[in-house]
Formats: sequence, C-alpha cells, structure tokens
Amino acid sequence: MKKILLSMIAALCLSASAFAQAHSDRITLGVGLLYENGLDATLSWEHETKYHNAWEYFVNGYLKWDECASCGHICPDSFWKNYRTWGVGAAYKPCVVRGRNHYGNVRIGASVGSNTDKFLGGFHVGYEHNFALRKGWVLYVQAKCDLMVPDREDLFREGIVIGFKIPTLKH
Repeated sequence: MKKILLSMIAALCLSASAFAQAHSDRITLGVGLLYENGLDATLSWEHETKYHNAWEYFVNGYLKWDECASCGHICPDSFWKNYRTWGVGAAYKPCVVRGRNHYGNVRIGASVGSNTDKFLGGFHVGYEHNFALRKGWVLYVQAKCDLMVPDREDLFREGIVIGFKIPTLKH
C-alpha cells in the first residue's frame, strides 16, 4: 500500500511539473537590425504548446533609413521619414533543438500590412534560439528572412533580432 501511495504521489508531482511547462503564454518584444539600413521592432503574444513548439501572433514595424540628400549624413528626417511599413501576422514555431536551459525554434509565418501607400504582404522564415532566465523570462536571438510582396523597395529583409519573452499571469 505504501508503494502504491508513493508512486501515485510521484506521478502527480511529475505530471504537475510537466503541465507547468506546457501551454504557457508570453508577451514578446524584439528589436533588430536588418540588411540594408533597416530597423525592425516586433511586439507579439506567444502561446507555447508541448515540447516548446509555439504559435506567435505579432505586430511588426519596420523603417529603412538613408543618408540625407542635402547634408550627406543620417539626420532625423532621413531616419524617421524615409520608408516605413507595418504588419500584423502569425507564425508557427516548431522546436528543433532542446537543451538544459535553452531551445531553438524554426519560425514560419505570414503577415499583411502597408507601407503607408499600398498593401504589403510578407512571408517570414527564420531561426530563433531561446535562453531561459529566472521567473519564466526568456532571452531570444532570432535570425530572420522576410519576403515582402509586392514591394520593390525591400523584397528581402534579412537580419538579427534580440528580445525578451515575458510570462503572462495565469489565473
């Protein structure tokens, strides 16, 4: 009887700890530099499923700066008002690497938005590596490649994004 009771307690503890890692939600904020002269900012909500696979729903802003024609430098107008886009989308992130305090996901997604003049669609592919911090926080580094259509200004956007994932409160 003692063995049965101990094995039931052990099974309960293991299932409770396994459930604590699954189905977690996080708010993420990432900022990065993209080739050529691009600045990218993404705010998203991520729902993690089993084995660190995840769904991400995001809002993205992008600006491309250029040198000012009159002064030959990067000034506030040539930085903030040169070329800007925004988009909303979703991405699926299957886990491909698992370690003790880190894991890696391939990020595959799509978005729709605008470049302040016309419609813009995007297809997103990349790799994201996550490093677990204290209290559920995660630091991530993302290598990304975006295909933007029908955009002649930036058909491909490649670069690195660094950000944090902040756990949401569970009720």
